[in-house]
Amino acid sequence: MPYPLDDATATALIALYPWVLTRSPQAPVQAAVEALLQAEQARRGHPDAKTGALQVPALTQGNLLKEEYDLSTHAHHDGWRVGAVIADVKEMINLNARFGFATGDAILRGTVESLAAQYPGAKVVRLHPDAFAALLVPTSQLTVREDLAAPTHEQLSRDVRRVLPEGTPDADVPSWTVSLLEVTVDSPSHWQVLGPLLWAELERAHVMQRSGRAEGLQRRRLRLDASIPGPATL
Repeated sequence: MPYPLDDATATALIALYPWVLTRSPQAPVQAAVEALLQAEQARRGHPDAKTGALQVPALTQGNLLKEEYDLSTHAHHDGWRVGAVIADVKEMINLNARFGFATGDAILRGTVESLAAQYPGAKVVRLHPDAFAALLVPTSQLTVREDLAAPTHEQLSRDVRRVLPEGTPDADVPSWTVSLLEVTVDSPSHWQVLGPLLWAELERAHVMQRSGRAEGLQRRRLRLDASIPGPATL
C-alpha cells in the first residue's frame, strides 16, 4: 500500500523540482519523486539512459573515484594522476535536424561506445548533452598522450558512421572536438576531493580547447597541502 505524503512533504518535494508544475505531463508529486530517484541513481553510478555514459553526479557527489584512490594513492609517490580524452560532438542541433532525433541519439550512444572501446577500463562520463570524457583512471593502466587526438577522432568517425543512414556522404559524418587532459593531484587527503577537482578541470579543458586557447595535451598539477604562495620574486 503506498505511503501517503502529507501536504507539507509534497510541497517541499515539488519545490526541489519546480519545473514539474509546468513541463511534466504527470502529476507533479509523481514527477518530482521520479526526478529525485533519477538524481540518486545518477549519483550512485547508474548510466545515462540515452547514451550509456556515467553522469556527472557520480563524479562530483558519488564514489566513482573511491576505488581509484584506495588502490592507487600509495603507489604514486609523484601525485595521484588521471588522464582524460574529451569528445564533443559538433553541431548536434544540425545533426538532429538532418537525420532525426532517433539517429541523433544513436550518434551520442555511438560516441560513448567508441570511447569505451578505444580506451578499455576507462570510465566514460557525460559532461554535457553532447560532450563525453573517457577518464583514464589509474586502475585502467592507460596514459593520455599528445598524439591521441587524431586517431581518436578517426575511430569515432568510423564507429559512428555505422548508425547513419546507408550511403551518407563523408561530408555529413559527424565531427568532434577532441581535448586531451592530464591532472595530477599532490597529496589528496581523501577520495571525496578528487571528483569535484577533476570535474572542474575537465570543464576548463573543454572550454579552452573549444575557444582555441589550448592545443594538444593540457596538463594541470593541483596542490592540496594548504600551503600559501609567498610574494612573487621580482
